[in-house]
Amino acid sequence: MPIDDMTRPGLNVVRPSGLTTATMRPGETDAERAARERRLLLRFLLRIGHLLLATGAAAGVVETTLRRIAKTNQVEQFNALALPTVVFVNFSEEDSMQIEFTAEQGLILRFDQIEATYELTRDAEIAPIDPIEGLKRINGILAMAPRFNQQWGILGHVLATLGIALVLRPSSDVVGAAAFFGLVVGVLKVLTRGRGVINTLLPTFAAFVVALVALLGARHGFAASPIYVLAASLVTFLPGGTLAIASVELAYGDVVSGGTRFVSGLMQLVFLMLGMLAAASLVGLPPENLLAPVPDATVRAWAPWLGVLLFGVGHMLHYSARVRSLPWLLVVLFIAQGGQVVGNALFGGYMGAFFGAMLITPAAYIVQYRFGGPPAMVTFTPALWILVPGSLGLIGLAELVGNDRMAGVENFVTTLFSIVAIGLGTVVGTAFYNMLFEPVFQRAGNMADVMLRYFKLRR
Repeated sequence: MPIDDMTRPGLNVVRPSGLTTATMRPGETDAERAARERRLLLRFLLRIGHLLLATGAAAGVVETTLRRIAKTNQVEQFNALALPTVVFVNFSEEDSMQIEFTAEQGLILRFDQIEATYELTRDAEIAPIDPIEGLKRINGILAMAPRFNQQWGILGHVLATLGIALVLRPSSDVVGAAAFFGLVVGVLKVLTRGRGVINTLLPTFAAFVVALVALLGARHGFAASPIYVLAASLVTFLPGGTLAIASVELAYGDVVSGGTRFVSGLMQLVFLMLGMLAAASLVGLPPENLLAPVPDATVRAWAPWLGVLLFGVGHMLHYSARVRSLPWLLVVLFIAQGGQVVGNALFGGYMGAFFGAMLITPAAYIVQYRFGGPPAMVTFTPALWILVPGSLGLIGLAELVGNDRMAGVENFVTTLFSIVAIGLGTVVGTAFYNMLFEPVFQRAGNMADVMLRYFKLRR
């Protein structure tokens, strides 16, 4: 999205009182110059909100962050409304509301870009940043080249797939097949990254390709369980983060944003299901062939923990996270796995996923705000991908490729309940952090509240 022409390099800007003071243009009055300075600051706030939404942050977090930055710039009367695909901001005394649409970009940030975004917002909250300089930093974030080339990114996806396979079913046939399909999906993801609608259709296409080859292999006697191979290779398409954030937003009263995210997450699940069902309709396979016994169960004690390690390293490579973020990522991942194991042992059912989510949420915030680690979105989302398949989330979807449709529907419902349990655990974990430390998510009010306040101020 282009920057306003008033951000050309020729401007000399100083900051006496929170706002820029640009060099007077010929024939420009003081009022016109002040209005231009405020538009610059508003543009800067809009684009920060755009980036924050692209990180997957909750709408309330985006609104609260924008208000803090505005206050740092000594702007007290400031309105902000964030939805998953749009940002509305304005200075209360202005006659018009400036609008920034984010859906047209289809922007997806890598982990290194997410970290750079949060560094910029932290700097802007601490001290005023020249909007022109801030806009240049935003353009620099969007133009950042991946820290690792495409080959490393593909290898990272293979390692992440191997990690999930070890967590789900640590057998040589499943792990070997998962590595192959992780390579296939990794190549598809790298080649379609940033390609708009093609990237949107990728989950369905990847699910179709992987399910088709896996089912054909099982039909011709390949020993691996197709369900676990599917779950491992497609896990990074799961909308765990989207649905968890949606649950938090709904719990805090942001109904519009939370409902929109929740529907979007469900559609992602449906896209995966459609791809697998299309492949199953072409191949056909008796349900008993979808699951195969584990040849060697003795490795189960240590294999999941090795899987978590591989999963973390794979995520660092595939999503171009900074190397110094890897230890913190592994800490949160191991907390997720440990919480899940303890929850399953003590309570069983969905409580493993709930307990794990309840632990990783404050852990991710503590890493970010107390230890200066990477942003919570960098550690939180991968940890959710450990929880969802571990609670049989994607397996429930994968079983729909069998002929026993009733069992598939039941397992699809199990998938939804597992995700709801994770979302509820996220809400409880957020509440614990807000009570024990500082609040990171504050209810900013729903759309009606913000709009009514805006029109009231205009009158």
